[in-house]
Amino acid sequence: MIDFNKDVLPLKNKFYRLALRLLHNDAEAQDITQETLVRLWTRCSSLASASDAENLGLTISYNLSRDALSRAGRNYEPLDNIDENLVPSNTQDIIDTLVAADRRTFIKKIINNLPPKQKTTVQLRDIEGKSYREIADIMQISEEDVKITLYRARQSLKESCKKSDAYEL
Repeated sequence: MIDFNKDVLPLKNKFYRLALRLLHNDAEAQDITQETLVRLWTRCSSLASASDAENLGLTISYNLSRDALSRAGRNYEPLDNIDENLVPSNTQDIIDTLVAADRRTFIKKIINNLPPKQKTTVQLRDIEGKSYREIADIMQISEEDVKITLYRARQSLKESCKKSDAYEL
């Protein structure tokens, strides 16, 4: 049996990032994260490991986000938050920081333009580091579908980068 405070609460940022990636709305992502934690709380006693809790939480977060996306008439704000923790000490550092921030903004923008299924797959695989099997379980699709979706998403990202001629992957 797992301990909610020790094993589940530290995962809240992963649930939030997934919801935010799909919804592009901070308040909505926070609501989804809170609902995910409530649902995990009710199932906590039946979970065998922290890994089970993480996968179930990501599944819940994904499904709640997908449900929110399917509602008609919803407008989502773009995800533009870039947190810069370092203050550059010289001009070259400033230029490097600005180029890196611009590159992150560019990548976020093209990821955000992907269809929800591709966006979620990229988030889970490339950002959260989940295995194909875990992604398949979370999204309730086959591993082959995960691989195909991820391939198509990466091809779209690559094509967008080539079209912009701004950055190479």
